[in-house]
Amino acid sequence: MAATRILVALAVAQGFQSKPRLQPRKLSALKSVAEKANYAVVGCGLPSRGMGWFHGLQLVEGACASARLSDVVEPWFLGPGKDSDAGAEFDAGVVQAWPDARFSDAISDETWSTAGPGPKVALIAGRTVDNPGFFRQALEAGATHILLEKPGAPSVKELEAMAAEAKAANVPVFMGFIKNISPYFTEALEVAHNNPGALVTLTSRNDYAKEDLAECFERNAEGLLKNMAIHEIALACQFWGMRADNVVDVICNPKGGKDSPGCDMRTLGGKTDFASVDITLVNSSGTKVRISADRCSGDGCCATVTDTSNGVVLYQQEMVGGERAKKVAAEAKAHPDWFSYLYTQAEEYAKLKGVCAAHALAGTTPPGVATIEIACEALKLAEWLTPELQKKLKK
Repeated sequence: MAATRILVALAVAQGFQSKPRLQPRKLSALKSVAEKANYAVVGCGLPSRGMGWFHGLQLVEGACASARLSDVVEPWFLGPGKDSDAGAEFDAGVVQAWPDARFSDAISDETWSTAGPGPKVALIAGRTVDNPGFFRQALEAGATHILLEKPGAPSVKELEAMAAEAKAANVPVFMGFIKNISPYFTEALEVAHNNPGALVTLTSRNDYAKEDLAECFERNAEGLLKNMAIHEIALACQFWGMRADNVVDVICNPKGGKDSPGCDMRTLGGKTDFASVDITLVNSSGTKVRISADRCSGDGCCATVTDTSNGVVLYQQEMVGGERAKKVAAEAKAHPDWFSYLYTQAEEYAKLKGVCAAHALAGTTPPGVATIEIACEALKLAEWLTPELQKKLKK
């Protein structure tokens, strides 16, 4: 599709390159090259599992030509958890493996002190409950830009306060949503644009076993709509104009197959949440978009465009398909201990960091990347939808 080719070309021009894995370069060599964005990964986590760890790994391996890893801030495994078995794993798998980065247990005025020339970007990837504190520490430490993993904060009130503080400090905030820059979605958006009235379905799948849902509910305490489905809700806000105060109807679609899981609400271990949702949102302008999220139907995501006049599917594409699926299968075989989303979405993670880095260098706003304002609207909508769906399903 033309739009996708333009986006890909833009990304390449702005610093995203798909490269083989490289050995880390020495700090002296890093400082001798052209100006780059200096990422400080905050909330790294353990190898093979942490989102922050994977961001750091891609930077160390040279996946983003316009960026480098300058700092790693890990409050637990370099702090109270340093002497634990997991702390030893972090030391061996991260500290010793990334000798060119500066490590610390807190963000301070020393963060970026050994960085090369270029913007100071705080990539905040800690637990949702911890991220507001990290965010404010990054502003205090002199971050020039922030890349904040979704959903950004536990509540709308907290996220709105963070947005206001960043605006007052004149620090742009990019959000870690990646589906909006992935070809499977941008192509679907183009097809929908060329076929007015067509319905777009955004599908997300996780591979939890039903017997593991209680653990899932406990681990993801913010709930499915503010966690797993927040990606699709953010897309609905950014591209379809959905807002908590303009949605006039929430249609619960019936169960009917793999990507029509219906709405399934359960109470497990004292926590009530959704095993799946399949809803169509309708706003006051009559705009519609369908969101389907199922925690127990495999791993992946898909976009489908349907002609509502005759039911004909105009477009359907998985995020990971074709040749890319073969590459992902090879990565899965090579790294059986990794969480699957790390290698299935690796291209988008690298592209996001590269595009944000290039625009930080240029002092411009990256097209298509979600802002913290969009994240606020997505969180508002998720918070509004949760009790609305609960009421519908209790009837």
